[in-house]
Amino acid sequence: MRLSRKSGKALKRLALALFVAGIAAGVLLPLFMGTQTYPVTVVQGYSMYPALQTGDLVIFHRDSQPVIPNGTIIIFVQGGTGISALDSLMRPVLIHRIVGEVAAGNGTVNYETKGDNNQLPDPEVVTSNRILGTPEIVIPKVGFAIMFVQSPQGLVTIVGMITFVYLGRNEKKAEREEAKESFLGALAQMSLNGELSDAVFRKFELAVKYVQGIELDGIMDGRILSLVDWVRKGGLDTGWKLSHSLCPVCSSSATNFECSNGLLLTICPYCSSKPR
Repeated sequence: MRLSRKSGKALKRLALALFVAGIAAGVLLPLFMGTQTYPVTVVQGYSMYPALQTGDLVIFHRDSQPVIPNGTIIIFVQGGTGISALDSLMRPVLIHRIVGEVAAGNGTVNYETKGDNNQLPDPEVVTSNRILGTPEIVIPKVGFAIMFVQSPQGLVTIVGMITFVYLGRNEKKAEREEAKESFLGALAQMSLNGELSDAVFRKFELAVKYVQGIELDGIMDGRILSLVDWVRKGGLDTGWKLSHSLCPVCSSSATNFECSNGLLLTICPYCSSKPR
């Protein structure tokens, strides 16, 4: 099924709007979650099994409570400078459960943590300034895609896919341009043989080159309308062959461009082109 030009534009605008909305939501996610870092992490390992499993994607939010209760799962940075935005980029990020509180001398509360599947608590307490947040949403297994992208194999795959798409698009573009040049060459031959006037050939050339941008409502020449319709229906995409016949309108010698899909364009130098 071939979409109309207006429908195609509407779909492109919708896709662009959804893309922009997705980017905006991603950029604003830290604001929504109240975090100083990007509030998404992926579970790697089995220390929190069965509550959390490898590959789970965790979206977390900032916990504003003065003291986080025991039993709460927290996302925190393992060691570092105490600047969470910096440490989250340089130090390992862990997801464990609070199992105890330790009061510090300055009145702050530090937390003893432990993985649900670990036999012993973590060797060091977690200071408040190292806590990034607590889980808001857990999406099972989605994080495997992120883990793959971050791996060497994933990077090679992505580069390969981008290269493949880029080369494919360039190849298709080159094929379309080659098809246009071949068709225009046939029209040029007709013009040189006196089968088309220079003025008509020039119109056909412009119609073929700018076929996607032409608005048909204001065009009165039936030859141009038929040519544009033939091209938009795939006249240049499946290959064509030349033949000659008498014009069914004026009985003059006409040239046929017949596609392998059955689409036919008849060009008469005196009458309108007739696609069939």
